[in-house]
Amino acid sequence: MKTLIDIDGYQVNIRGSTGALTVGKPGSGKSVLVSYLMLKLMSVGAFPLIADTKRSDFYSLRKVLKLPDIQDVTKQKSQISATPNQVAKMLRILTKFMNQRYENHQEHWGWDWVDYNLRPIVVVFDEFSATLSEADKPTANEIISYLKQIIFKARQMGGIYLLLASQRLTADVLERNISSEFSTRIGMQNLDRISLNLAFPGCDLNEIPIVENIPGHGLIYDDHFDTMIPQPFIAPDMSEVDVPKVVKHLNQKFQHNDFLHEDYWPW
Repeated sequence: MKTLIDIDGYQVNIRGSTGALTVGKPGSGKSVLVSYLMLKLMSVGAFPLIADTKRSDFYSLRKVLKLPDIQDVTKQKSQISATPNQVAKMLRILTKFMNQRYENHQEHWGWDWVDYNLRPIVVVFDEFSATLSEADKPTANEIISYLKQIIFKARQMGGIYLLLASQRLTADVLERNISSEFSTRIGMQNLDRISLNLAFPGCDLNEIPIVENIPGHGLIYDDHFDTMIPQPFIAPDMSEVDVPKVVKHLNQKFQHNDFLHEDYWPW
């Protein structure tokens, strides 16, 4: 299985990775970059789950992401979450599914989801801070609790890759110990020092390169880099890509696939 994704010449490996954290102001190009990463993951067979409580571009994909008909309505589960409660439910199902993968695949010491040929899952979390601000406190705590479990456990057997985007990063939005667990961290355009410090912990802010304040320009760091300093990059041009059309094509293409059949698959 191909597990490497190219971002402006930088190789990001989804194997053994928790996902990519992308921070940037509105109009900085973060949603465009997340769209690119989502399509790249779907092109290798990743099953998409989307949380978009702003009900914007990613929410509109509900028109093309249609699950096979299931007669029992109680077993129908959506790939698109549009409210904090729906997001919490989606993460609850995903966490249970991740734990079932661990329980059902213990035959080989040291094997991971790639070795077992399990289907990867990409979770697109657009505007994480907006979701938490809309949620009541119990729901927000539930979302964060499940997110923690997925981030800390999904590397080996979960096969779950998180694409989490947020306008601004503070400790109130995402604890430092969680943000630092993302294998790939990206800052679009010029970020404030608080967001830079949380996105690139352990890095001297005075050493961080200055990037052009142009949409699509940013800084990228990955665990596999040989430096702690994030590197300048330019996001791929997606202006000619019909994202819904490509999503529909890839979703249909992988409805029948060669991944290992999992009886506990919930979608």
